[in-house]
Amino acid sequence: MRKCLIILIALLFAYGKMQAQTDPHFTQYYAYPLWLNPALSGVIDGSSRVTLNYRKQLPGLYAPMTTQGITADFSLPKNLGLGVTALNQRSTDAGYQYTNAYLSLSYRVHLTKYGILSGGFQLGVINRKVDPGKLQFGNQFNPLIGYDPSLPSNEVFTYRSATSVDGSLGLMYFDGDPNKSYNPFIGVSLYHPTQPVNRFLSGADNNIIPMRYAVHGGIRFQISRTAELIPHALFLKQGNTTELAAGMVCNLKLDSGTDLIMGGMYRKDDAVAPSLGLHINGLTIGFSYDVNISPMKTAAASNGGYELSISFTSKKKIADSRFICPRL
Repeated sequence: MRKCLIILIALLFAYGKMQAQTDPHFTQYYAYPLWLNPALSGVIDGSSRVTLNYRKQLPGLYAPMTTQGITADFSLPKNLGLGVTALNQRSTDAGYQYTNAYLSLSYRVHLTKYGILSGGFQLGVINRKVDPGKLQFGNQFNPLIGYDPSLPSNEVFTYRSATSVDGSLGLMYFDGDPNKSYNPFIGVSLYHPTQPVNRFLSGADNNIIPMRYAVHGGIRFQISRTAELIPHALFLKQGNTTELAAGMVCNLKLDSGTDLIMGGMYRKDDAVAPSLGLHINGLTIGFSYDVNISPMKTAAASNGGYELSISFTSKKKIADSRFICPRL
């Protein structure tokens, strides 16, 4: 009975969040550039970059949510950037899946020698699927025995799969001057600007994917020849849900081309997340773990969520394109 109660509370909490925020979120948001801002397409100190991201939320609970993302982007001649990205999120046992795929294009303008403004956009599709046979509804909970699959849900699913055309746009400014001891960067982005229709339930209010606004930025401080600090922050809003996160990354140079990366992040009213990573030449690996501090921590039985990011950037240098940003 206690287990059923915990699952019910978690599902009710998640349902409330899903009504407002459809998109998944990431603790290492700066390690998933095309999820954060399409203006980051091809903005790299190299010619190409491939990034893999994996996140698992509440791993100890029934039907944890897993998210996988993959990105490939390229710095092209004439200040152009090109990228492709795809993401899949699903609840392992609860019959819900969210998938998207985008093609992105960006263009960089040199306001000064190292002060660069990048603008970008994405075009793609969103698909959501549900399996009603794996879902549990409030009408199917018996106060004496808990969940009773023989009870009707009274929900009418018009579709089990919904696909919509989607897009995003964004701007990013950064100072890449290697001679400075500090380099600021700031960006804004808007996802789902047309609020595409994605219908499941007949007569329900979940037909529209709400717009997602983001403002993000930070400063890279060169503390010494072997150490740099990068405070960073993110404000995100989708529907009536907002997310405010701030953190710090410390890069310690161990050897030529090898850095130890340590950091942490606080997400307001949600989680504290320490992180650890390693950068070896063009390869960067990062791991973080969310320590749940939200009102859901009791239902979550102290489970948080872990996240893994792997990125590889080619070694070829692009003139006047030294982008200063957290690598994790």
